[in-house]
Amino acid sequence: MKAHATALVDPSARIADDVEIGAYCVVGPDVRIGAGCRLLPRVTLGGAIEIGRGNVFHPNVVIGSMLPSGPASRPGGRIEIGDGNVFREGATVNPPAEAGGTTRIGSRNRFHPCSNVGHDCSLGDGIVLGSFGALWGRTVVGDRAWLEGSGGTSEEVTLGRGAWIQSHCTATVDLPPFMGVGGDAAEVRAVNPCFRSPALERAFEIVWRSGLSRPDAIARLGTEKDPQVLELLIFLRRPPREAADE
Repeated sequence: MKAHATALVDPSARIADDVEIGAYCVVGPDVRIGAGCRLLPRVTLGGAIEIGRGNVFHPNVVIGSMLPSGPASRPGGRIEIGDGNVFREGATVNPPAEAGGTTRIGSRNRFHPCSNVGHDCSLGDGIVLGSFGALWGRTVVGDRAWLEGSGGTSEEVTLGRGAWIQSHCTATVDLPPFMGVGGDAAEVRAVNPCFRSPALERAFEIVWRSGLSRPDAIARLGTEKDPQVLELLIFLRRPPREAADE
């Protein structure tokens, strides 16, 4: 471990030999940091945190020190972070709100400045959370989802794989895979351009532009063989209280 003289690193923390810790960082006793990680100045890691390999924490990132309100930690709760993530300036990750809970972040995600991952969230891989974006508690985010600046979710929302939330939009209900929402009402507006294909464009037109009822639209898509459309259908066939916007 290479730590700046001003860094405060608890001797009980388990840190790989090649980790770099910058000026005025604070690392608590229950933190584990894998090989190749870099903590730039003024990073705070507090509570039970397990961090994988090759993560970069830019200045003023705060991981796990406390919830926005309430105690600093919950008994048995932890934060798990995979490999190759980048946390830009001022990004924050909250610890779980429930005893024994987990806030979980996968690998190769990008958290832009001043973004926040709320308590008990579960994130996959390859996700982009834009500047000032916020995921409220217990949000589940599939791989390669994309949230533009100031985009976010309310509590207990599920974002399917490749979902897309446009800037300044908050998703209050579950968002199907590969689809994008925008506007004050968080309406499904388009296919995520990163996943655009003729099959998904047809599916979007049938479900959200044809005027068909949801059951009739699902029946119309039932003959599709495209794997991404089939993934979309599985999501749409969930019970109404769990499904995306109607």
